[in-house]
Amino acid sequence: MEKITIIVASAHEDERNAMVALLGEQDDFRIVSVVEDNFGVVNAAIKLQPNVIVMDFCMGDPGSLRLAPVIKRNSLGTALVMLCSADRHIPVDWALRAGISGYLLKQHDFACLVSSVRCVFSGGLYVSEVVRKQAFSYFSARAFTLGTGRPMPNADFGRGVFTQTELQIFHGIILGRSDSEIASNLNMSIGAVRNSICWAKKKIGLHNRTQVIIYILSVGLIAWDRCFPGAPEDGF
Repeated sequence: MEKITIIVASAHEDERNAMVALLGEQDDFRIVSVVEDNFGVVNAAIKLQPNVIVMDFCMGDPGSLRLAPVIKRNSLGTALVMLCSADRHIPVDWALRAGISGYLLKQHDFACLVSSVRCVFSGGLYVSEVVRKQAFSYFSARAFTLGTGRPMPNADFGRGVFTQTELQIFHGIILGRSDSEIASNLNMSIGAVRNSICWAKKKIGLHNRTQVIIYILSVGLIAWDRCFPGAPEDGF
């Protein structure tokens, strides 16, 4: 069986050792180099042309994000997995534009490193659940502001505005249920469901169901895991 060749890159010895220990346990992985600085990772990528590079974002100036396009130009078949600190992570759209295929937070997602390597090796995109939620909230807030001309209200505002029935209705919409299914589940008429949706939109000052759903999920009025149980740990 052909193995997935991997370069591990981090400026921190403890992190390098932890990554090597975890990845080295996999029968289908082969670590071909372990490097500790920007110069080393670029040189190793050009020389070895690995399948995957796992690298620490905080490897000094200019940092892994600016290294990514350089590596991609010189090692065309290499996929990049980046680990960031939770207190110093970057917008996910920047990472994607730079050519990063896997994006994890060290403190939350280290156990997912093996899955992310396999995912990006197969041509997939792996963005950890924590980062997905943060990105969702960030872009939702921007879209809300641009669409309404005002900042997105916080969760306390929503709790004072929406009734429990309205939240149950939107939970059903998120789950893909029709108005008739929601009405049946809540022992309501279809007309009452639709009137509740219309009134809920007016209370928050939004124009359609999608906007209300984005707001509700962004501020946590409905827990993400209630809508997407077992949110993919194997990437997109």
